[in-house]
Amino acid sequence: MSVPGTVPWKGREVLLKYHRLLSGSQQHAPNSLSALAEVLDGARVIEFDIQPLADGDFVMLHDPVLEHETTGTGPVEAATRAAVKALRLRGTEEPPALLSEAVDVLRSVRRPLKVQVDFKPVLPVDGGMVERVLEALAPLRANPHLNVVVGCLADWNLRAFRRRDPTLRLGFDPALYLDAPVPDSPGLPLRLNAYGYMDDHPLGFRRVMDVRDYLLDRIEALLGLVPGAVEVYLRKEFVLQAVRDGLNPIEHVKRVAEGVLVDVWTVNLPPTGAEELFQLLELGVDQITTDTAVELAQVAAGAGGVAA
Repeated sequence: MSVPGTVPWKGREVLLKYHRLLSGSQQHAPNSLSALAEVLDGARVIEFDIQPLADGDFVMLHDPVLEHETTGTGPVEAATRAAVKALRLRGTEEPPALLSEAVDVLRSVRRPLKVQVDFKPVLPVDGGMVERVLEALAPLRANPHLNVVVGCLADWNLRAFRRRDPTLRLGFDPALYLDAPVPDSPGLPLRLNAYGYMDDHPLGFRRVMDVRDYLLDRIEALLGLVPGAVEVYLRKEFVLQAVRDGLNPIEHVKRVAEGVLVDVWTVNLPPTGAEELFQLLELGVDQITTDTAVELAQVAAGAGGVAA
């Protein structure tokens, strides 16, 4: 059965991004080849994670240690292709997917599809690693039907990619610098500041301005970290908190970085309710990152649209 690619909302088509290749069917493990096969039937935007292996390829896993998602143990970066393919994704009989395997599938796609590759390492990469990533993605970027975007929480790694290849399309997430206080924080920022945000910048050490003005300044400054980024990713909880504080951060990002696409993550049903989903759509989000795209599209359709 075909999966939805967008959510129509008041004359706009809001893209659905299949986070870790998940649709919400619960039939496949995240970042797996079977999940990829499912979402290729209809998805307009897919996303998967990559971690480097010891012998040159990349494995499609979210976390840096094998035991979180597979039957193996130890650091992912120390494993080889052969060792990884001997493992199984937790709860399945399927081995972890290699980036090279996904490339073999995607290089033959003959319809418009955006492929976001989330490069997970946050330590600074050297020139050799940059070359490895670019070489691995070259067949996808050579396919005129594919729009390849590379994301990474580490803006310094995005700049390393950009220095080597100025044509590479990049997506920037400011969550290491400015975020809402949430349980699944990546560990940075360290401090809940005077304005109620996770932010280690000196401007937040004490309250010296209106919260809205503080957010205006911080977002504008952070967008300068990756000039020319084609996408900006904002955590759902940050967006909703900023709105309560008087600022629509989606509008502000678009005002500062003209032409950029704004993605809100991760919008899953549940725990996100229909009202929060509708609020995000009203705020002007361009793309929604979700593990439950099929259900999300059904809920939006029930409010007056038809999923496309």
